[in-house]
Amino acid sequence: MEFFIFLIYMSMVSFAMAFVAYAIVIWLFGATGKLSRYTQIFIIPLAIIGWDLLTITRPIEYRYYVGGVPMAVIAIMLLYYRFVKGGSWSKEEPTPMELAGKDKKPSAKALKYAARKNKKK
Repeated sequence: MEFFIFLIYMSMVSFAMAFVAYAIVIWLFGATGKLSRYTQIFIIPLAIIGWDLLTITRPIEYRYYVGGVPMAVIAIMLLYYRFVKGGSWSKEEPTPMELAGKDKKPSAKALKYAARKNKKK
């Protein structure tokens, strides 16, 4: 039973490491371009395989801690996006006041458009 739990855990670790490696590649090389594309093709699988080997070769007491590092990095990235960058996890579109900013008033055209859009809902 412990083996199957470890397999499920390692699949989560692999997914988390893929996400972290992809985020780092996009951050360093951008989303488009040949260099970014080839870096994604080579670096992401190497990072996944390397981290899985690092996790598996650790003593049993430390495997879950080492494997949890990519998941902790994802949690930190999400918290940074939400609280530092001011992102929102909701799918609602921003209001004209939010788009204009706190010190500016939205244009009459933007208010009419928002009223028309809200009326259709």
